[in-house]
Amino acid sequence: MIGRLAPFGSAAWRTAVVLLSAEIAVVSILRYFTNIAPPPPPVAANAFAKPFLALHVAAGVTALLVAPLQFVAKIRTRWPAFHRATGRVYLVACAIGAPTGFVLAVGTNAGPVAGVGFAIPALLWPLFTWFGWRAAVERRFAAHRDWMLRSYAITATAITLRLMLPASALLGLDFFVAYPVIAWLAWSTNLTLFEFVIRRNRPANRRYAAPAPSSAPPAFSPARG
Repeated sequence: MIGRLAPFGSAAWRTAVVLLSAEIAVVSILRYFTNIAPPPPPVAANAFAKPFLALHVAAGVTALLVAPLQFVAKIRTRWPAFHRATGRVYLVACAIGAPTGFVLAVGTNAGPVAGVGFAIPALLWPLFTWFGWRAAVERRFAAHRDWMLRSYAITATAITLRLMLPASALLGLDFFVAYPVIAWLAWSTNLTLFEFVIRRNRPANRRYAAPAPSSAPPAFSPARG
């Protein structure tokens, strides 16, 4: 029974991620690039909101939308050039989103606990992505996939954050009490779950260590032109 339900669970999980990513992208565009839905006051009050907020949102939305495509095996097999191109887009998005996110963490008015909570993923994001890129260049594809999963765990903080914030409101928690805690929980929860998946699948992933020359490129392989 569990074996029969596993494919459904996987498909449902991927569908949920895609839908949440699309919803966040639409809401972010409306909030930060139009006057239709103004950003939350604490975000708009960031000391470095201009110009770093718009840059961070644009880069983050791009990474959030591109990343799931990198893990689709059919895309890597049928359209390897597209896979490599979108991998490069993800790298650029991380290169912009991470430093701007760090600046915004420094400028937050939610206190030092929230500031450090947002600064740490801003440092881990480019670090994980760089390790993944180097592994792809060196054709260590198992390590490449592991590091890019960790990178995506940080990218998906945008999803977790937007699930935890309304949940805290429903529980009746004060925003400025919950916000610093969620600043830590949003990324640490993702990273813990992804690390569990990586370690659980590690023996199976070793088969990617030395692929045949005709093999499709691995997830997030921007190194080949």
